[in-house]
Amino acid sequence: MDELKQKEVNLLDLQNITTAIFIISLLISIYITTIDKKSTLNPNIKYPDTSKISIFNRTLVVILSLSYLYISYNNRKIANQKGKKLNLSNLQVLASEISLVSTLIVLYVVIKSCGDNYNIIIGSGNPNL
Repeated sequence: MDELKQKEVNLLDLQNITTAIFIISLLISIYITTIDKKSTLNPNIKYPDTSKISIFNRTLVVILSLSYLYISYNNRKIANQKGKKLNLSNLQVLASEISLVSTLIVLYVVIKSCGDNYNIIIGSGNPNL
C-alpha cells in the first residue's frame, strides 16, 4: 500500500474511533438529560449533581471537534496531493472550524453556569457536535 493510501486508511480509522467516542458522549448526554428531567419533575428528591459530568462531556465534545478538524484538514491535504478540486474540502474544514468554536463557547457557558448558577437548559446534555 502506498503512503498516501495508508494516510487515508489511518484517517478513516481515526474517524471510526472518534465516531465511537461521540456515541459514548451521546449516551452521557442521555443520562444527564434524564437526571435533569427527573429533578425538574420531582424537585423535592435529591438527584446526583450533573454539572461536573456535563463539563466532562462538553470537554470531550471539544476534543472530538478537534479530531474532526484534524481529519478534515488532512483530507484536504490528501485531496490536494491527488490534484483534486479543494472547494468541498475547504468547506469541510470551515465547517469543522465553526463546530470547534461552537463547542468551545458551549463549554465556556456550562463552566460559567455550574454550581449556584447551574441552569438545566444551559447545562443539559446536548453534546452540540
